[in-house]
Amino acid sequence: MSSREELEFITKNPEKIEKFAGKWIAISGNRILAVGVSANEVIKIARKKKKKFLVFKVPRKDEEMYVLWS
Repeated sequence: MSSREELEFITKNPEKIEKFAGKWIAISGNRILAVGVSANEVIKIARKKKKKFLVFKVPRKDEEMYVLWS
């Protein structure tokens, strides 16, 4: 699985992502694995479900996006 699949999901499904503004989420393919207030929290939960996933903070309207790969 590549990060391309996750980035495509984010781009094509903003309505599924926007509701998590200000929080960190982990995505694998087209599935949201975890949502939380910290990257560490989200990574810990996501690692129990998958080995590879994309973690990022859903930006609020005044923020930029932060992306982490695992």
